[in-house]
Amino acid sequence: MKRDVLSEDDYDEVCRVIGDAVIVLAECGHETKREEITSLLKRTRQHRAHDERDEQRMLEHAIRLVKPS
Repeated sequence: MKRDVLSEDDYDEVCRVIGDAVIVLAECGHETKREEITSLLKRTRQHRAHDERDEQRMLEHAIRLVKPS
């Protein structure tokens, strides 16, 4: 996914979500590789399936941005 797919505000929010995921993983002593970040974001999306649509959309964008090739 390229940055131009998102508005600047949405891109900033996606980056914040990814940063939060990295911090959580690091604090728990886990690796912060793309696979680990993607896995955490997917689990978070599943646990928050009934949350606001915007939050779900940001998680989906974050997953696509970080997902290993």
